[in-house]
Amino acid sequence: MSMLKLSRALPLAAVVLLAACSSTPKVEPVKTEKAYFDTAQHSMTAGNFSSATDQLEALESHYPVGVYTEQAQLQLIYAKYQHLDYAGAAADADRFIRLHPGNAQVDYAYYMKGLADYEAGSDTFNRYLPMDPAHRDLTASHDAFTDLHELVTRFPASQYTPDARQRMIYLRNSFAEYEMHVARFYVRRQAWVAAIDRARWVVEGYEGAPVVPEALAIEVYCYNKLGLDTEAQNTLALLNSNFPNYKGLDGKGSVKLDLSKSNENRSLLNIVTFGLLGSNGQDQ
Repeated sequence: MSMLKLSRALPLAAVVLLAACSSTPKVEPVKTEKAYFDTAQHSMTAGNFSSATDQLEALESHYPVGVYTEQAQLQLIYAKYQHLDYAGAAADADRFIRLHPGNAQVDYAYYMKGLADYEAGSDTFNRYLPMDPAHRDLTASHDAFTDLHELVTRFPASQYTPDARQRMIYLRNSFAEYEMHVARFYVRRQAWVAAIDRARWVVEGYEGAPVVPEALAIEVYCYNKLGLDTEAQNTLALLNSNFPNYKGLDGKGSVKLDLSKSNENRSLLNIVTFGLLGSNGQDQ
């Protein structure tokens, strides 16, 4: 090879060598189990949950059976939850329950699993989008109810059970309001039979929910529209006897429905807390 060709080849070789070096992944030295755990604690205290997640995952990877492993797995659930990785937190909680069913803190894993699913489904309830209500997905919220119910059933004395019960009540009322949202949707479109089916589902499946009186009123209203007088009178009697102060009773053997925009625009928080919290829609 001539000197000219050699001089041209050398810079190219240097570039290739530099590129190869720059693409070589940097290998982090393996730390002690305690070092990973302590670093994760510092990260969480500082609010850096992404870094805490990395440290706890590294701990579990290098020390799958160690002094800090189970505690690290629990803290990893919390770190992912705080980092808004709800799916990851729920999956890790489920894995902990399967791997360590006898752990003294397994109730915490059940609670965090429910909490993660609860947060994952919260936007569905808090924001009604301009779409067919029958198309909304409540899977995460139903999963949350199941998770929290399992906690309450298995660990009635757990410190997390009181909060779980309150969240279950909120979810139960939310499911009922969702069904009523669909029922109102059908009433406005004069789909009387579909509205009755939704309203009856609320009455039979969500006893004690704030929207039960309205569900009965919708049944009465739709039965009247269908000319089913006997069914209308029987349901009206049920409404009168159980909810004599319901505002929709007109005292003339019928009911009045509030299908106005302001009623439909009430926030879910306002509805499920009996109007104590959230927007009541009257500023719309």
